[in-house]
Amino acid sequence: MSNPDYGTVRHGNDPTRPPLDWFVYRRHNHSADANQRKIKYHIGFFKRWLNDEFDWIIYEDDDQRTIEEKRDEYGSEVLRHESESDWTTGGDKQPETLSIDDARDYFHALAANPNYGGASEEGNVQTIKQFYDFCLKRGHSLFTGSGNPIELAIDEGADKIIGTVSSRNPKIIAVDEMADYIQSFQHPLWEAITALMAKTTIRRGVIINVDLQDIYLDHPACTWGVHKALRHKERPFLYVPSAPEKGALWEERERVPTASNKSSVDRTIPLDGEMVDLLLRWLAAHPGPLESDTPLFTSVSDHWGQRISPSTVAQNIRGHSKELGYWYEAYDDDNINPHYFRHWATSTIDERLEAASSGEHATTTKLLRGDEEDTMDNYTHWSDDRVERYIDVSPRFYD
Repeated sequence: MSNPDYGTVRHGNDPTRPPLDWFVYRRHNHSADANQRKIKYHIGFFKRWLNDEFDWIIYEDDDQRTIEEKRDEYGSEVLRHESESDWTTGGDKQPETLSIDDARDYFHALAANPNYGGASEEGNVQTIKQFYDFCLKRGHSLFTGSGNPIELAIDEGADKIIGTVSSRNPKIIAVDEMADYIQSFQHPLWEAITALMAKTTIRRGVIINVDLQDIYLDHPACTWGVHKALRHKERPFLYVPSAPEKGALWEERERVPTASNKSSVDRTIPLDGEMVDLLLRWLAAHPGPLESDTPLFTSVSDHWGQRISPSTVAQNIRGHSKELGYWYEAYDDDNINPHYFRHWATSTIDERLEAASSGEHATTTKLLRGDEEDTMDNYTHWSDDRVERYIDVSPRFYD
């Protein structure tokens, strides 16, 4: 049954849900799974901008703990609401009332987003442009008088805004320095967590969300059932789903994550022998039952045996960095915090792949990072040769 709050259309059935959700359902209900995930990811960003709900902006009502967590994860890329960003909406913007100036502000939000860059920003713009085109072609009553503000803003050159905000540029420490940093934890949990981030580019959210079913270690003691993405793997792999979103029900796992994976695509990542050994060493001390739905990483202090929390990861890494002299001041790009490992791993591995004269090093790095999927990516996978090239250059911390 239609709802008058959702408007009417001249062509087709009247909407039964809000415009953005109606677009995803009507336009992409039969799209390939990978494309649906990408579209939902783009629409999700647009909604967060409309509602002023970014996790990389410090808001006036954020408490000190929340502020520190945001600084830990994003460093100098975290923005203070209003004082450093004049493109926020105040949380009361609706897609049907978007003006050209609003569209330009949306482009500024994309450019400022530390999780986006280049093709990701452009892909998001194309999705929202398609949303307005779809509403106009269907004769949606909420949009018939507005035109396509995204297209109009592009016509005025607003697309040049994308990519104009400078990205984080931390000092990349040497591999032997990173080895000392990881080994000096002298604890199987924290050595496994930091080594995994430094070898694979994964974010803190993945550390929080990963279950045992998401790793295949090819070891007789690891008898739990693995996710279908890993069922045909003949060597150790990690599975990183795109679905987990902070605060939203993850239906497949029947829980509400406390962190997002922040990946627009599902991906698998090979694990080298050293990483497998570190994970096995941690699992030998793991306080929980080794079953499919058991969290890979759990607390070993407060909330013993429960899934590790984002704040625990941030606080332990920050404290360790301060002890070793790798913490300078708030917003400093060179601070070793959870997000630093993504920069470090990307730079180190990409440089090594390029030095090894691998003409496909950029594609391999994209597979690792889970960068936005395009048409070619649908046919790009971890071939045996690609896995071997990655394993060969994967940094070693215990040689």
